[in-house]
Amino acid sequence: MKLKNRLIKQFAFLISIFVITSVVVSALVTYYTQTNRYRNLCRDRIMAVGDYLCGLILHDPEDFSDYRDYYLEHYQQIRIPVDFDDDGPAKIAFYDAFNKTYPDLSFKTDIKPRDMSEDVKLLYYTYLHEHWLLIFEQARSSFDLPYTYFLVPDDETNYTMYMIDGERTEDKDHPGFLYMGDSYYEEPGKHELMWNTYHNGIKYDDVYEWNNEWGNTYSYYTPLVIDGRCLGLIVTEINVNDVNSMIKKSTFALVIQLAIFLIILTSLLLFVINRKHINRIDHLSDQINDFSSTRAYETVEAIRAYPYGRDDEIRRLAENTADMIHELQVHEDEIAQAAQFKSDFLANMSHEIRTPMNAVVSLSELLSKQELDDKSREYAEQINFSANTMLVIINDILDFSRIESGTMLINPSNYDVKKMIRDIVNITSMGLGDKPVEMKLVIDPNVPSYLTGDSARIRQVLMNVVSNAVKFTEKGSVKISVDSKKTGEDSIDLKIKVSDTGIGIRKKDYEKIFDSFSQVDSSRNRKAEGTGLGLAISQRLVRLMNGTIEVESEYGIGSIFKISIPQMIAGFSDDNTPLSSGTAPAEKYFSAPDAQILVVDDNSVNIYIAKRLLELFDIKATCVLSGAAAIKACNDTDFDLILMDHMMPGMDGIETMKRIREQFPQYKKIPIIAFTANAVSEARDHLLAAGMDDFISKPVKGRDLEALLKKWLKK
Repeated sequence: MKLKNRLIKQFAFLISIFVITSVVVSALVTYYTQTNRYRNLCRDRIMAVGDYLCGLILHDPEDFSDYRDYYLEHYQQIRIPVDFDDDGPAKIAFYDAFNKTYPDLSFKTDIKPRDMSEDVKLLYYTYLHEHWLLIFEQARSSFDLPYTYFLVPDDETNYTMYMIDGERTEDKDHPGFLYMGDSYYEEPGKHELMWNTYHNGIKYDDVYEWNNEWGNTYSYYTPLVIDGRCLGLIVTEINVNDVNSMIKKSTFALVIQLAIFLIILTSLLLFVINRKHINRIDHLSDQINDFSSTRAYETVEAIRAYPYGRDDEIRRLAENTADMIHELQVHEDEIAQAAQFKSDFLANMSHEIRTPMNAVVSLSELLSKQELDDKSREYAEQINFSANTMLVIINDILDFSRIESGTMLINPSNYDVKKMIRDIVNITSMGLGDKPVEMKLVIDPNVPSYLTGDSARIRQVLMNVVSNAVKFTEKGSVKISVDSKKTGEDSIDLKIKVSDTGIGIRKKDYEKIFDSFSQVDSSRNRKAEGTGLGLAISQRLVRLMNGTIEVESEYGIGSIFKISIPQMIAGFSDDNTPLSSGTAPAEKYFSAPDAQILVVDDNSVNIYIAKRLLELFDIKATCVLSGAAAIKACNDTDFDLILMDHMMPGMDGIETMKRIREQFPQYKKIPIIAFTANAVSEARDHLLAAGMDDFISKPVKGRDLEALLKKWLKK
């Protein structure tokens, strides 16, 4: 159902986008198409009217030319009221006067207007003036234009010298008013087309567009040229605001209609999609989800029994899905067996290899602490170093497997950061041997002494990085710098920089150094032991802790690794002073001669090693080789701590622990520590979940055992 709703919403969203886009595009196309069309019509209209008026005047050009010149000279006399409803009275008045004055002459045939007496001439031009006013007014009103007029500008003042204005015929105060310099000013810069038309006497096809108090206006100028002389301009204008408003209204109406149509179409389309496609996809998705969570074997039949309809992509997808689930069910047991085999293999490899390694590492460490001659001590130290190198390789393989399978967990706890760094310096400096390399350590005084984080994983990362620096540096120095950056009231970024003067890394190989099973420039690294997993594991561990690891290097000069890991502040020591030294001084083991410790292990070599290691702390341990012997020993002695092997024949460590706590109530509070060669994280989690109080893996190092004893013997 969730998939169905999501698909419907997605289809609805996509179709809505289509609808909105279609409506917007249609509206824009419609608006601009109609705007362009109607504006062209407006241009055509005023051009046609201008040409029409010009044609009327040019029917008798000489008469109009005389009329225009007369009124430029007698404009004061012509400023008289005239009847603009009908030019009949003015015409009758003129002809009556003409017939009385010139009874024997025919008008324009026998006598020209310019040759008539002043009285008759004034009556004629008054009639003619009224006639042209009516013509221009009829043209204006017939074509719904705001203005149609004949204009005579003054070249010097830019004022109107004379104007036949049809619109002014409606002015009752000044009927037929002539704008003889009456503040009608045309600025050439703003009306360049008008002035060019007048001065050149050339008719342009351009229409002048401008804005005035009436809105957006188109003006068309037609020069009146008679006998090569431009007498003035015939001007026609139209206001396009009403046209724009009409276009917007029609566009809006179209958009509404289109939106309603598309909404109805969308609803129908969604209904069809839902019926034909989404229901089928939703059913298939539900079956897949059910199978992923329940592994129900009925899923295949449920998919195949559903009526998917015609043979299309969805039906074929359902059939292929059913076949795939069937194949998965067939091979699921094999997959589970393979996964279990991998886990068992890792556990067995860890146990079988670590058991003999326990003897090599621990005994070589114990041997090196005895009074030996220099040559024997050197042999013991080399055996211990080589054994630890082999142990690192084993740990790398196991850790990488855990990280890749996603089973690696981060376990935060409080730890002493300075002590951890000192330990790393002490251990890794042993790898320098006789090389002329100085080990340097600098810890900023502001770094908190105690932090909360996974110290084991941080130690592992630093061991890998510092060991690499030691391994690949033949002379010069290896320097570890520790700093911190506060990120909150109780949190910091722990910043560790490891720099060396080793062989360096090419820039093109920066990313490769973090690849699995990879060593850069193997021709120069033949002496370097390892799997090539150290830095790959370090990078993944740092990422698991939400940190970063970066590298800067110059080939042949050296490298700098920068590590930053978020940590919580656990506390400060009384003396938070900076530490700067070559190698930190070794500490003596603590002593616990009164401690009663039971060691349970089925391997006599491991028993021997554990006994000798505990002697470092002045502890005389009780050692037994089986679970049954451990139960008998607990009956005879009250122990302070029990080291319990896990994988023992007959009764394993978990069963032995449970019986001890069931038979002897006092041991419910006594720490029982898993002491095993199985170092995979699943084994650790399993043992702790079963009731073990802690975990220590073989081979055991003296300092690791000391930390565990200090932790539990204090309680």
